[in-house]
Amino acid sequence: MTSPDPAPHGPDSSNRPSSFDDWLQAFREQAAFFTAVDLGAGAPRWRLADVLPVLPVIGAGVGLAAGLVFTIANSIAGVGWLAAVLAVGAAVLLTRALHEDGLADTADGLGPHGIDTDRRLEIMRDSRNGTFGVLALALSVLVKVAALGAMSSSTAVVVLIGAHAVSRAALAYPILASSPARADGLGASVGKPTDNDVWLTIGIALALAFVLLLGKGFFAALLAPLLAVAAAWAVAQWINRRIGGYTGDTLGAVQQASEIVFLVVAATLIAR
Repeated sequence: MTSPDPAPHGPDSSNRPSSFDDWLQAFREQAAFFTAVDLGAGAPRWRLADVLPVLPVIGAGVGLAAGLVFTIANSIAGVGWLAAVLAVGAAVLLTRALHEDGLADTADGLGPHGIDTDRRLEIMRDSRNGTFGVLALALSVLVKVAALGAMSSSTAVVVLIGAHAVSRAALAYPILASSPARADGLGASVGKPTDNDVWLTIGIALALAFVLLLGKGFFAALLAPLLAVAAAWAVAQWINRRIGGYTGDTLGAVQQASEIVFLVVAATLIAR
């Protein structure tokens, strides 16, 4: 996961946005980093920890775009698995594989046994993918496609919006609960959020996913978001035990784990 240009650390850099225009600017800044969409944000004014509530909004936008690709492909070809492949590919392109890159680097660094923390962090900074990283990417894509392949277009759209919103919001937890594993890089630049901002961010995503999925079944609407957040918590705890904190790469791995669990639970509980 490539680190963005850090926000300035002047007197106002650690304050949350205080007006609608400020929040709109914060959304532009984070959208420019988390996606390939340039909204003309300019130089960043806030650290990620100060603007966490924009994450589920950005995630929902990514999910909507992927869902529209699924719908168009499914209406033309009528083949669910092909629509699923294109939808997953669209999300990867839209986000520049940011989180997938983090997943691969995390798998390479944390997968091997018998090495110390410094060596794990060194491996994670290597741009080359190893066996663990390649396998993690392949399996994650296969699971996502398999989960989406049997869904109808209307189901896939709401599931994708919910999955991307919740999994982005879940990044707030490790940022609050642990500290950066090293002094530089993305992890060190995000700042420290307040408890209220973290729970507000997660709450927005859970509420959005619940409302969207409620028409597909109560248990799906309840369990898919909750288990996705639980997966993010479990993965973040495991990573913290392995390297003593988080990095930009491990945040990407947390997002991917949360997204995958959401999709699998939704696919299990929703009949097309």
